[in-house]
Amino acid sequence: MVGISGIQSRIDRRTSSETSAELRKELWFKDGDQAFMSIVATGDEDDPKLADYWMYTFNEEGRWNSVLGGTSGPLAPVPEGTRPSHRFGFWAFVHDVLHTERRVDTWEPVEGPSGRKLYRENVDDFKIIPLAFGRSNYIWNQLVDVYNDWGALNKGVVRVRRTGSGMQDTSYTVVVSPRELDIPSDKLAEIDELVPVMEYMNERYGVSTKEAVSNEVTVPDTAVSIDTASDDDDLPF
Repeated sequence: MVGISGIQSRIDRRTSSETSAELRKELWFKDGDQAFMSIVATGDEDDPKLADYWMYTFNEEGRWNSVLGGTSGPLAPVPEGTRPSHRFGFWAFVHDVLHTERRVDTWEPVEGPSGRKLYRENVDDFKIIPLAFGRSNYIWNQLVDVYNDWGALNKGVVRVRRTGSGMQDTSYTVVVSPRELDIPSDKLAEIDELVPVMEYMNERYGVSTKEAVSNEVTVPDTAVSIDTASDDDDLPF
């Protein structure tokens, strides 16, 4: 039998999970998802709405967990041998996401440019977009291209798309979209209230001691980055 301690342990884990869910502001992609967004980070120096960081991701009891990297390694215990992945994230107002499968009844059926049926999820909220740098920084370089073309990241609508679902066949594209979409006027005031990306990551994936967080983590020489391979549907990114 489970007993008092076993049941209490389950309650504690569920409560922790529910609290964690309330903190979640990231937008995660599945195979075929296309998100249309207005990035609110400018991309300029000292812009706290864009940051890079190191994340330790591991599977524990069938669930994926992530721990943020600090100045001297992970901010919480991780299994021996867990190696960090270099990632970046930015704040954006996500207008909508087009899905290839209707996983929620409220998603609206629409026809894509090629005639394929897609399903629109209206998000209309600010989200952090977390991405790996990718092989040879190919994902990051696409964001840099947008910055170079516009002179800033917050000048128009960007489409982020994921293709693939496995460790070897997944790729992301970050491109300028011709859609003309604006952040609603009643949402503009919220931009200044968005917490810095690193503060959010520390709250979500760090520890209560608030150890200094840095994107200058010293990576072991033997580290094998998972940036070159993407997640399956169960991975948290």
